[in-house]
This record gives sequence, structure tokens and C-alpha cells, in this order.
Amino acid sequence: MNKKISLGAATTFVILAVALTVTVTWVIAMRQFNYKLKNVSQRQAMFDYINEVDKQVRNNYNGEIDEDLLRASIARGYIAGLNDPYAAYLTSVQYKKETERLSGKWTGLGLEVTQLDNGAVVISAVHKNSPADKAGIKKGDVITQLDGKEVRASGFAQARSKIESADKAKLTVNRDDSPTAFEISSSSYTLSSVESRLIDTTGYIRISAFYSNTPDQFRTAFNSLEEKGAENYIFDLRFNKGGDLSAARAVISTLIPRGTYARCVYRNSTVDIESDGTFEITKPTVTLVNSATAGEAELFAGVLQQFKKTTVVGVSTAGHGTVQKYYKLAADGAAIKISVASLMLAGGEGIEGKGIQTDVYAAMPAEMENRFAFLTEKNDPQMQAAFLALKGGQPDTERTTGTAAATTEQTQTQATSTTASQ
Repeated sequence: MNKKISLGAATTFVILAVALTVTVTWVIAMRQFNYKLKNVSQRQAMFDYINEVDKQVRNNYNGEIDEDLLRASIARGYIAGLNDPYAAYLTSVQYKKETERLSGKWTGLGLEVTQLDNGAVVISAVHKNSPADKAGIKKGDVITQLDGKEVRASGFAQARSKIESADKAKLTVNRDDSPTAFEISSSSYTLSSVESRLIDTTGYIRISAFYSNTPDQFRTAFNSLEEKGAENYIFDLRFNKGGDLSAARAVISTLIPRGTYARCVYRNSTVDIESDGTFEITKPTVTLVNSATAGEAELFAGVLQQFKKTTVVGVSTAGHGTVQKYYKLAADGAAIKISVASLMLAGGEGIEGKGIQTDVYAAMPAEMENRFAFLTEKNDPQMQAAFLALKGGQPDTERTTGTAAATTEQTQTQATSTTASQ
């Protein structure tokens, strides 16, 4: 039996609904107001405190104040006070260089160096199309002199700092027992963050960082290996400290099916990270990681592992699972970098402080990591574990340790031979 609701009852219901809505809205508004008021009070207290310090200094300090240095120091101290291990204050020059780096460009000599146990300073990398590359400097060259001074006498730290920051440099290197001199000048070049080669039927792709141009470089390398008949893949992310999140997302999206694979958890919202599913890898893969694999590189390994697209081999990663964003300061072109979100895998697992755990544990002695740039698949114990994992095997820990020790001795012998003529 249908019952009609009286006009009075309907009116009362509407009035109650409106009252409830107004009450809820008022409560939320008051909470927001109180929160903002608290923030305003805290900010005012902070400004008053800084103002008091400034007042005392300007009234009593017996010296000249460098206003630019003072302003930068205040900003740097503020960021340090956040207790955010990834936050930083960057001068305008530093910010410009960092922006260039993340875009896949760099201005410099194009060299990386390392020091062997016998004290020799060796070129561990020459960036493609850099001034060093164009001059003919090669990986493995032993630097004997830098700007006319003996490198061993000046020390490795000073030599590396000079090579990283110099506009010009005169190098004398020892190659095949013969000294060769080079004079190079800093210039801009495109960074290559992806290198690849076919090892038998395995496509090897090393990603050293995630820059804006990394996705294109990755696709080019992957497609080339596919055309050459690669039957499986090794993705090497060791010492990859991350970089640009958008670049990492683009690479990941080329390997997994359509759908959500991670989330960015911000202070007031959560944003899904999704793959468009235009391609999905079906061949067996291994992803090599170590304790220096961080940030976006950890996301890559964790996502492929969760989607069962790879076997993660190596040791647990760094556990840097937050997203940083740069904010340019209008006053002088400087910038601040702060953490704005946490990365979560689709399954709900966080990365920060935990890292990505390996499916197959394979360690590398520290002395070998110092010569990482000179290792090959024949003497790299983690690479050997990766090949074994592709075949469905597990490394024998005792045998791997023995192999690593033998390899260390072999590498040391090779290094000593390289620098014997010094």
C-alpha cells in the first residue's frame, strides 16, 4: 500500500538535510581555518625569530655583510631544517646545470675517472660526442699529468674535482706504454644514458640514469637488439641513481601491460601511475641491481618484478622512494628541491627505507665495485649470476665468492699491467 508523504514532512526533511549539509560544511571550514591560522601563527613566529637575529647582527656585527651570501645561506639553512635527505638549495648556476642534466645534456670535458689500488688515476668513462671523445681520449687511459702536474703528487680528489669542473685541461695519458698529450675545452654535449650489445643471444641493456632523452635511447637499443635476434634480456641498473620520473615511466610503459603499476602519494592526494600498454615484453629478463640503485631505477626494478616480467639479481637497492620537485626562486634564479610525494608499487609496497629485494642474491666485493667500469660478462660475478638466472639456475654462493675473489686478483693483475710503465 502506497503512502503519501505530507507536504509538511517533506519540508521538514529538506530543512534537516540542508541543516546537516551546512553543519558539515561549517565543521570542515572551521578545521581548515584553524589549520591555516596555526600555519600563519607558526610562520609569523619564524619570521619574527629570523628578524630578531637579523636585527642583532646588523646592529652589533663588526664586519661587512655579503647580502647575496647571507640570503643564500638562509635559504640553505631553511632547507636543511626540513630534515629531508633529498632536499637541497641550488644556486642559479647549479640549478641550470641540474636542469640541463635531467634534460639529457651536459657541459663539461666528458670524462669520468677512478683510482686503482696502486694509486693510478684511470679514465673509467668517456661520454659519447663529448670534447674528450672527439679528442680521442679512451676509457682505460691512465692519467699521468694534469695541467703540467703529476697526478699522483696532487692526489686523486683534486684531479677528479679539476676534471669535473674545468673549462680547459691539459692531460698526459699513458696508453700501451706510450705517453700522449691532449688539450681539451669544455663544451655542451648530449648525455648517453643507455648502452647495449648482444652477448650470444642475450640482449644486454645498461641504463645508467633516467634523463628526458633516455626513453628514446632505450627504445632504439631495444629495437636494435630485437632485430638482431635477442632471445632474452639483461637490464643493468647498477649505480643508477634515478633522475627524471617521467622518463622512467616512459621506459617502464614499454615493457608491461596496460594498467596501474604504481602510485604517487602526495600530502593531500594519491595519483595512479599507469602504462598505456602499447607493448609488453614476453621474453625472459633479468634486472641487475645493487645498493647504489636508487629512486626511479628502483621503481623500474620493483614494477617489473611485481608484474613477473623480470628476475631481480644482485643485492637490495638503496631504498630511495620519494619524488622530488624543483621550485625556482624568482629573486635570483636559484631553486629549491624538496620531496613532494612517496612512491608506492601497485601492490601497496613502499620503496622508501626498504628498497627492492632481490629474487637472486649475488654480491660483489667492494674492491671489484671500484673497478666496475672495467668488468665484462667474463669476470663480473653479478653478470654471471644473471646469465645463470636466465637459464633457470641459482648461483652457488660459495662458488660465486670464489669466482669473485679470483676475478678480483685477475682485475688487479690487468690494472697493474696497464700502469706498469708509469
